[in-house]
Amino acid sequence: MLSKMKLIPHSHFGMKGRVQKHMLVYILVISSTLTILFDLSQIASIGAIFYLVMDLIFQWGVLRRIRKDINAKASIITLSIILNIIALSAFVWMKIQVDIFIIALAIILILIIFMGEHYFLKSYSSKD
Repeated sequence: MLSKMKLIPHSHFGMKGRVQKHMLVYILVISSTLTILFDLSQIASIGAIFYLVMDLIFQWGVLRRIRKDINAKASIITLSIILNIIALSAFVWMKIQVDIFIIALAIILILIIFMGEHYFLKSYSSKD
């Protein structure tokens, strides 16, 4: 859906078939790479950081953009954001003590994703 809305890039890389089959290949490649490079606790840590950051961004977007449209209470969303920040901060602090490499990697990957998405949206919107 996001690919059809031109909100995320999608390349077929010469593969035949539908986007769903392509996503299976992408997930296979990503999960195989993660399995080869990291142990299970490191993969889980990266996933937890990505999820908490994504959740924060989603909640911030709801608060700033569509709160009135969906009749959401700002106090509930704000509390959720605060609790999310506390959970993320505690997790990052704990992981820094044990494995700072994973925190650095997660930050680098998040920055790469943001820059890639920014570039994609900028280049796509200039075509309209």
